[in-house]
Amino acid sequence: MFWHNVLDILSIIGAVLFMVFFFGFCIFIHELGHFLAARWRGLTVTAFSIGFRKIWSKKIGDVEYRIGYLPFGGYVEIPQLDSNCEENGEVKAEDGKVYPHAKPLDRIIAVFAGPLFNILFGFLLATVVWIVGIRQDTPKFSRIKVAEVEEESPEYRAGLRKGDEIVRLNGKKFHCTWGGFAQDILFTIDKVTLEVERAGKTFSISYLPVPNPKHQPDEEIAYPFFKPLIPVQVYPRRGGAAEKMGLKDNDRILAMDGIEIKNIRHFRYLLYAAQGRTVTLLVERDGKRLTFTGKSGDESIPPGESKAAGGWKLGFADNPVTEVLPGLPFDKAGIREGDRILSFNEVKVHTVGDAITFLENNKDREILVTVARGKKQETFTVKVRPVYLTEYDFGASFATKVHPTPWEQFTDVIDSTVRSMRSIGISLGRKMHLTKKHTTIQAKHMSGPIGIGRVLFLSVYLASFAHGLALVVMVTFSLGLLNLLPIPVLDGGHILLAFIELALRRPVPKKLLDPISFVFIGVLILFMLFVTFYDVKRIVNPLLKNFRSSPPAAEEQADKEKTPPGKPKNEAPAKETKEVKNGNRATSGAKPDKAD
Repeated sequence: MFWHNVLDILSIIGAVLFMVFFFGFCIFIHELGHFLAARWRGLTVTAFSIGFRKIWSKKIGDVEYRIGYLPFGGYVEIPQLDSNCEENGEVKAEDGKVYPHAKPLDRIIAVFAGPLFNILFGFLLATVVWIVGIRQDTPKFSRIKVAEVEEESPEYRAGLRKGDEIVRLNGKKFHCTWGGFAQDILFTIDKVTLEVERAGKTFSISYLPVPNPKHQPDEEIAYPFFKPLIPVQVYPRRGGAAEKMGLKDNDRILAMDGIEIKNIRHFRYLLYAAQGRTVTLLVERDGKRLTFTGKSGDESIPPGESKAAGGWKLGFADNPVTEVLPGLPFDKAGIREGDRILSFNEVKVHTVGDAITFLENNKDREILVTVARGKKQETFTVKVRPVYLTEYDFGASFATKVHPTPWEQFTDVIDSTVRSMRSIGISLGRKMHLTKKHTTIQAKHMSGPIGIGRVLFLSVYLASFAHGLALVVMVTFSLGLLNLLPIPVLDGGHILLAFIELALRRPVPKKLLDPISFVFIGVLILFMLFVTFYDVKRIVNPLLKNFRSSPPAAEEQADKEKTPPGKPKNEAPAKETKEVKNGNRATSGAKPDKAD
């Protein structure tokens, strides 16, 4: 446990350093482009800074080089890039000095170099991602089999049922991961149309997507109310247990010891619970079903630490069970999805951490689980004896790597940016009664520096360095492309003004530019405050939910004193514990839906 904690702390430190360096470097490389191009075109550069809030500076020639103690990028001061010149053709800097107005072509080159450097830097990192590869969230589908669909959902009311196979989305064939498919639904304007095959017949269903309260409820986005049957594909390593059993790349695991496999997490749980014993797997290969028998883990590799588990997953809101894995203790006890866990051994369960910690502190013991079910919330008690998940090495990966080319990564960013801006524009237009088109994507779903930094951190901490690098590619491409928008105060605005000056053969009048610039600066400040508010909200809301769901110790003690003998007693909420990484699952499989 000690080394797990040490490695976890090192992972956090590494993820933080990654976030700070690459987030800052994306901005720094942008400013470096401006700096080098300005020097090349003979423009005056007064300062170049790495970081903000100067703590050190040195003047070399006409340029003051600075280092700031806030390492989030940098900036370059080039007074002549200001299109807002005086009537005599001169530019007055903030320090009062006057500089000759730069030629439009020189300004265009110096301004364009910033976004260009971002894009070139993106292609450099994208090449690394292309070589290294990144793991997909799921295999790519050309057809999706529906594993379950929620009743009373738009999809269910439209006619979608469990077992249906989706072959087209909005009239088009697809070949993408589940994440990509769900994203296509999110970006659909108005109704979603699914072409479905059922019992040899093909038909279409259409529905208007609505926010899914079970998937990131604060975001209010139209995430699908149905789940796909995600095949468990294996990619054996040489000499591992999977290869010894006879498995090959792209084999799909259908069942283990007669238990149908629900997802990768389910298969891992069954493997770890087997404690390295001999198991039988039902496998699909090239359309044929085959049976293989062998050990569930390689004994030559020391097994990992055991964790008590019930094979269930717990949500935050009032502790509903959101998943029960077949063949594991909670399934055998008769607990179903949608049930609410009230207590273990008459000790109330307030949070995911409570459940995990209780199971860890009660190893080798049968526990009484009090459950509420149905609309009337009728309660009953069942006995559960958690199994122990020991991480034997099966000798296989459950996800394939993809190697998207740099150009594919670039075009993906362009496509996502265009679709996002289109959806947000329609959302704003609908609020202003300018259109009746429908989308759940709104301006609040955009992220600023805090949100981008948070996602960068999580991508490295919860996934891998390669995933973090892929996200940096997206950030630097986006920074370059968005800065080219022809909006005043952005680089694209400066380029537009320079082209207007070339056409008119004189600068745009200062009296005209001043009010326009002030308006857009104000809009930009308001926009940054807006996205920052929602970025902070995404961080704070989960913390507040945990806090509210865990009564203070004093209130817990008062509950104890008021509880008559023989009645369930409360205990102070257990300290939240973190899920072990490297494929191990938390003690009960209990964690927030969106983290799985």
